[in-house]
Amino acid sequence: MTGMNNLLSLEIAELSRRIVKIDSLQDEFAIADLSSGMEMEDRKKFTDVSSSMRLNALGMVVVLEGEATLTIDYMPYTVRKNSFITFMPTHIIHIAGVSPSFKARLLIVSKEFLENCNPSRKTSLMLHYMEIKKNPHIVLEADEVALLDEHLLLLREKIKQCTHFFHRDVVINTLCGFFLELGNIFAGKRASLPNKTLSRKEELFNQFLQLLVEHCKEEHGVIFYSKKLFITPQYLSLILKELTGKSTNKWIDDALITEAKILLKAPNTTVQQVADQLNFSDQSTFGKFFKKHIGVSPIEYRKSG
Repeated sequence: MTGMNNLLSLEIAELSRRIVKIDSLQDEFAIADLSSGMEMEDRKKFTDVSSSMRLNALGMVVVLEGEATLTIDYMPYTVRKNSFITFMPTHIIHIAGVSPSFKARLLIVSKEFLENCNPSRKTSLMLHYMEIKKNPHIVLEADEVALLDEHLLLLREKIKQCTHFFHRDVVINTLCGFFLELGNIFAGKRASLPNKTLSRKEELFNQFLQLLVEHCKEEHGVIFYSKKLFITPQYLSLILKELTGKSTNKWIDDALITEAKILLKAPNTTVQQVADQLNFSDQSTFGKFFKKHIGVSPIEYRKSG
């Protein structure tokens, strides 16, 4: 677990509770085994974990067993055995529930590593990175999962070989090998990967979600988002109600609460600083907003975590 404080930042503290085993190379990348943390088979099928996080890195998950429900930047996904999920840096991830049998392998690669690796490696990595980015969730064949997992386990073994004279180079080459195998799988599936044509309303919804991710901390009003989309506030609300059952204000409030929960998990951040970062007029206004939606004050919420 050494060397993980920067890579696994406080922004993903909830995820770290479910990490069974982890091996890392400094603060550059790591491999972790994930589980639901459930030991009793007679518990309900899904455990409500209600955790939101921001993975300040590239994350890739191979699901080995079980099932989970989650959202990535507010878009819902159900992942099962043989699912492959990609989390991009700055994505907001909400884990809604996991089955008792859930097991997965997680690869985390820091943004700094992706930005600073040498040009020849970077060209290879980014080629496949961009292809994978278009498809955050796909279902693989069993043999493809086995191949990727074999490479992840090999990478784990290379990370452990600390006395190797060329340790870092060997580890990075092994990581590049994983990306090449993954890119090969995606290249083979290119024709079958979803490339659906969205309706105008669906396009506007996707654009709204992107705007929400980028601006919800400082922009709390419906008019800002409708202007950015060149539509009226009424039409935006109509679209969101029709497609999701939630009003624009509800989407904005939920995004703010998610951001607030993430920020409150950082122990060195005061409630006043959280209020400032979320562009509330003062701490009292933020506290009332938070308690209205969560039922407890920000301080009580922090203590309960």
